[in-house]
Amino acid sequence: MPFHASKPPSQFHTRQGQEVVNAEPEPKTESRRPSKTKAKEEMDALQELGKRLVGVSNDRLKKLDIPEILADAVREAKRISSFGALRRQMQYIGKLMRDVDVEPIQEMLDEIDGVSNKANARFHALEKQRDKLLADESVITALKNQHPDLDVTALRTLRRNALKEQAEQKPPKAYRAIFQLLKSLEQANSTEAETPAEEDSDR
Repeated sequence: MPFHASKPPSQFHTRQGQEVVNAEPEPKTESRRPSKTKAKEEMDALQELGKRLVGVSNDRLKKLDIPEILADAVREAKRISSFGALRRQMQYIGKLMRDVDVEPIQEMLDEIDGVSNKANARFHALEKQRDKLLADESVITALKNQHPDLDVTALRTLRRNALKEQAEQKPPKAYRAIFQLLKSLEQANSTEAETPAEEDSDR
């Protein structure tokens, strides 16, 4: 029987060692931690949502289902007038919102904004109607047909006074009174909530 020389032990061990090395998994270079850019974007989004919260009235803020510590921070932001202090407060609000489920807050704010948009649309429609009434007296007749209880004489008087105010550049008392009258007529046929009083004062 021919003699077969075995491989030198050193080579055998070396080959085994090489095989073991090749069997090891390659190290992962991709980090599981979020990038700084993504973290900043998330914080900016939370701060933007916080700004919307600060813009909500205190009465509506009470109705939002948010932690009291967040509500207190929002109320504090409303009282701050310094730009630098307000920026720091908004950053604080953003940090607080990291631990809050923001989806319900987002939905509630969207609902509030939707109501506000409807109110603004109603105001613009009333303003447009008032301008038409001042430009064309026949609009009063159309209103009378829609609202039989309308005091036509009083509305005609308001119209004349409003036109006189404009011509003489006097305070628009009759002009605003017409808006309020049109608003009351619109509300008589509407089940929607009344518009904020502070907006009426600017009309």
